[in-house]
Amino acid sequence: MKSKILILTPVYKDWNNLYKLLIKVNKIFKDILVQKFDLVVIDDFSNENIDLKKFKFSNIQKVKVIKLSKNVGSQRAIAIGLKFIQKFYQKNYNLITIDSDGQDNPSDIEKLIEKNAQNNLSVVARRGQRKEPVWFKIFYEFYCLIIFLFSFKKIRYGNFSLLKFNDVNKILKDNNLWNAFPPTVSINLKKISFLTIDRQKRFSGKSKMNFFGLIYHALRVFSVLRYRILFLSFLYLLIFYKMLFADHTLIFFFLFIILFIFNFLNFILGFTNDKKLLENFKKIKIFNY
Repeated sequence: MKSKILILTPVYKDWNNLYKLLIKVNKIFKDILVQKFDLVVIDDFSNENIDLKKFKFSNIQKVKVIKLSKNVGSQRAIAIGLKFIQKFYQKNYNLITIDSDGQDNPSDIEKLIEKNAQNNLSVVARRGQRKEPVWFKIFYEFYCLIIFLFSFKKIRYGNFSLLKFNDVNKILKDNNLWNAFPPTVSINLKKISFLTIDRQKRFSGKSKMNFFGLIYHALRVFSVLRYRILFLSFLYLLIFYKMLFADHTLIFFFLFIILFIFNFLNFILGFTNDKKLLENFKKIKIFNY
């Protein structure tokens, strides 16, 4: 039996961009995929009035808006959305997670569905070319390098993905989902497909993410990988100690302090996950349209 499609997208004060996204998605499902889909919008405490008439598209069967009790950020909004889907939807759905601002190209939804049809695996979109400022690209490459050096994992993808329903259940068993979506997917899904997809410009407006927000996001990703990072930190310290300690005592001490603080922050952030997802899920309000 052909799986039904469910689209999940987080929104924070970005309803005009969501509307533009849905125009494109509706056309794709009508003209190319010839299929209808359900839509779940996670309202990340926008405190704005929503023009619900905009959500009436020919290829959207049902629209559910999940209002959160406070602003938690897109990654955590997706985690709450996954919990909602697990509770209220059936196993014959494939879930597509996509950002609402247009940076995830809706035309690439067809590629995700085709890739899934080939091997029946969940699919994530690896970042190709990006349209962000140079400083962001440099930071992103440095961030990816740190992840690889301290976890031996290549996590060059974000929220844009197609998840099989059974894989949604696997991800939700891990409390780390509350901190970051991509590394939780990487750790818990042993078999997964990848597609390289370029990151686009926003439909309109400026990103709400600033430099300090990116730092905090990176720390949350590191916290999900904290056990791998801890192991490799000890390994690197041991190698450095054996090779260079005798002549570089101060350098070794400085490196030890840096890695100690790094791992301490990872574990502090990691231990705050317990029950956070369930606590926030209990406070949601559900609206059907």
